Amino acid sequence: MASSDTLATSGFETTSHRRRSFASEGDTVTRPVEVTNPDKLLWTALEITKRRYVDYLDAVGDRMLPWLRERPLSLVRAPDGVGGERYYQKDTPRYAPSWIRTVAIPAPSAKREVAYTVCNDASTLAWLGNQAALEFHPAPVRRDRLERPDQLTVDIDPPDDAFDAAVEVALLVLEVTDDLGLTTLVKTSGGKGLHVVMPIRRHVSPEELRHAATRLTQIVEERRPDLVTAEFRKAARGGRVMLDPSRNSIGATVVAPYSPRARDDATVSFPVLPEELRSIDPGDFSVLTVPNLLDRPGPGRWAAAEAEPSQRVPRTLLT
Repeated sequence: MASSDTLATSGFETTSHRRRSFASEGDTVTRPVEVTNPDKLLWTALEITKRRYVDYLDAVGDRMLPWLRERPLSLVRAPDGVGGERYYQKDTPRYAPSWIRTVAIPAPSAKREVAYTVCNDASTLAWLGNQAALEFHPAPVRRDRLERPDQLTVDIDPPDDAFDAAVEVALLVLEVTDDLGLTTLVKTSGGKGLHVVMPIRRHVSPEELRHAATRLTQIVEERRPDLVTAEFRKAARGGRVMLDPSRNSIGATVVAPYSPRARDDATVSFPVLPEELRSIDPGDFSVLTVPNLLDRPGPGRWAAAEAEPSQRVPRTLLT
């Protein structure tokens, strides 16, 4: 039976392709993961096969796993590649291997629990890649304290093909967070936008986190109402860049660093430094290029943040 807090999934045998992985308790283990149909094209135009994609996840795993570990995980799967049907998966399938960890969370609109996958190790990451999980969306909570989030994210969504505007807003967000004394991390979204992420202590409720994100959005909008809006409807944005505080709601997720997006160009959500923003192109970071870019300063900054003490949400954002 799969490891779970309250819900389990049935076993599934795998063969060959052994991978190094790390259990959440810290014990080093090796589990077999088979890559089935390794020549199946997931990104046809770029000739990225399933084998090559699982190799990509192996290459970035040490950088990616700290941002997945112990978190309920939602996935975008595309079994026939980006040109086929895609769907959002929360419940761990019953055929998952017995060693896949899960956490049971009540579904808000149904009288049942959802067994979210928890990706703590390289074997789980490889198995999910073999399932054609092309996007990884972790929750801003860990399974031991689901009621206490530990990340605040500003989602910067510009109009189509307006990455320069997203950069201007990101720099404005960083100006505000600096004024508030907050330490921030920045990454591309893997699409046209940017994410500003703030690791926080687990001292606020999900409702308080949403309030803080909304207040932060308001402060940024007040500084540049001509450039920034919180309006969800595209038709009402007037060409402005949207900041979306709902990414900090109960049940909300944000794409993980190093996760690909299910797009034809196989772009990846990639960590960057603020001083790089004016010189980068989101298309530079893809499944094909990122394994050779892990020595850049952005990944180094995110790796260093793992060891830094978390910070409190400023009182200014909670009142």
